[in-house]
Amino acid sequence: MGYLSGTAEAGTFPLIAKMQALQDAGGPGAVRQAVSLLALAFGRAKVRPEEYYTYALWRPDRMRTFLDGFLSNWRTRAFNTSLHMPGRQGAGALSSDKLANEAVLAARGLPLTRTRALFLTEGEGVAGLPALSILRRAADLTDFLADPAIYPLFGKPRADSFARGAAVFQDLAQPGVVRFLNGQTAPLAALAAEIAADWGTGYLFQPFYRSTPDLARHTGPAMASVRIVTLWTDRGVEPWYGVIRLPARSAMHDGDAPDQRIWGLIDLATGTIVKLRDLRDPMLPDLTHGHDPDLAFLGTKLPEWERAVDLCRLGHESFPFNGLIGWDVFLTSDGPLLNEANGSPGHVYQVAAQRPLLNPDTRPAYERALAFARKHGGGKVRF
Repeated sequence: MGYLSGTAEAGTFPLIAKMQALQDAGGPGAVRQAVSLLALAFGRAKVRPEEYYTYALWRPDRMRTFLDGFLSNWRTRAFNTSLHMPGRQGAGALSSDKLANEAVLAARGLPLTRTRALFLTEGEGVAGLPALSILRRAADLTDFLADPAIYPLFGKPRADSFARGAAVFQDLAQPGVVRFLNGQTAPLAALAAEIAADWGTGYLFQPFYRSTPDLARHTGPAMASVRIVTLWTDRGVEPWYGVIRLPARSAMHDGDAPDQRIWGLIDLATGTIVKLRDLRDPMLPDLTHGHDPDLAFLGTKLPEWERAVDLCRLGHESFPFNGLIGWDVFLTSDGPLLNEANGSPGHVYQVAAQRPLLNPDTRPAYERALAFARKHGGGKVRF
């Protein structure tokens, strides 16, 4: 186990344990579960085993509710890329390189999170980010992290997803030893060696941005990012849905973690939390609270919501090749900041809303995006 491998390890799925737990709870037996898993995996919906349990598809009534309009993880990339518009490619496409996207958005003067340093063993820096420090060797990393003035920092791989490898470096516990937000520590030399071995193609260091104090009361000390998905239609860029992902209590970010994770559905028009769900247990009732047991999070209006949505619209205008973008937005005391633009996001809406992605409320905007993509060389497949 490495110092930065906890997220990847938490993201593994214990299939056999899940099968046994469901059987012990009075659900279908292991054989019946296995037959259903195979039928769903090779059927039209292409459902993964973890989705079978996440959405309680072992219940016949639940399966009928979800499979019509449901988008499985296996079909997500095909869905997202079907809205690409190759006829507009010359006007700009979203890159899988987080830094390249940052440079495009920075050139437009949009408020966004800024990368301070990049560990990169080969290649050049990114045009448009002249203040970026390039660290070439593990020794450069060690020297950079030894400076107490740079903390707190947020680190993440340049081109990975699901927050794998991400961490908050809180401060120096003592010279030569870094302390993470969760209280764990690591020798700088060993941490630098791990980053150099695993992410020689790029590891980013940014300031550790914090949620507004009122929001942090519900979401904890780690940043809770808001996912806003936008579509390009004949009406221009439209917001499609919004979800806030609360970090688990033990986590340094809102990615995979072993304890409870809560996702909240946001009303697009008002920025109000209208539903809170436990990510892992679809049979639990809706939640009302986040991390604060004394103050309900349900019904809370997120700060500067209209501005956050406007920033996503403006950001999407920089990438007219992409018919769909998933934006990660930080709601800070200095206002909303664009953090990342994802060209093929996982559709977290389905957990937060407990509805399939394409339902009577969301399908009309999708159909507009599909029709628009078809005018520009995309939209070959309809979902």
